[in-house]
Amino acid sequence: MPTISEQAICIRQWDFSETSQTVSLFGRDTGIFRGIAKGSRRPKSNFSGGLDLLTLGDVVSIIKPGRDLATITEWGLHKVWWRIRRDPAANRAAYFMSECTSRMFNQHDPHPGVFDAFVDSLDHLEAGSNHDVILVRFLWTLLVDSGYKPGLNVSDENIEIDTQTVLFSPKEGGVVSGHEVPGRWRVRVSTLRTLELLIQEGPSADVDPTTVNRAAKLLAAYIREILGSEPTTLRLVFPDLAGGRV
Repeated sequence: MPTISEQAICIRQWDFSETSQTVSLFGRDTGIFRGIAKGSRRPKSNFSGGLDLLTLGDVVSIIKPGRDLATITEWGLHKVWWRIRRDPAANRAAYFMSECTSRMFNQHDPHPGVFDAFVDSLDHLEAGSNHDVILVRFLWTLLVDSGYKPGLNVSDENIEIDTQTVLFSPKEGGVVSGHEVPGRWRVRVSTLRTLELLIQEGPSADVDPTTVNRAAKLLAAYIREILGSEPTTLRLVFPDLAGGRV
């Protein structure tokens, strides 16, 4: 039974008893895993600061083969992002990123790049950065790392000249040529250009907030199609996408 020590983010937690918790952690080296933290709610324990949602800590766990739950033996609180606890918009964005991460990956499937992007995104939320910019960059990393990188190739052949739009097919994984049929979305070329700029230049890119919002919605809607069902937090971040709307 290997003992693993790593950094992790708490992405879900349930009360197991008066003194213990069941948690879902996103470990940098292990990926997502569930575990039981016995005694974590006692005043004096090996769980400094308690295991609270969307906190970063150093975790020690014992992974038992064939068992659904790991045994969490230690938790050293490393970072709390306070803005997401007092700013409703930041809170909604953080929980949407958390839900998308937990649903896109299987348990015990390491994705250190997404872990680092998650921490970086929460740091930028804490600093008060534009939420849509943060979501665009994080969702893009999530899609690339999970093997669903959307194709953004725009050419003279697939641009609708009159509207400066192209067709985006979530089923086919990106921009496509051909006719507009159900399941294909009209997307402005400016939205895709802004998306590419944010990917290349990061939060410092000079972009139009309205166009950034459209780019974030595009990636969120694409993830919904990949999952096959709507994340419960989607309607909180993008109400106009709720119910399958695009």
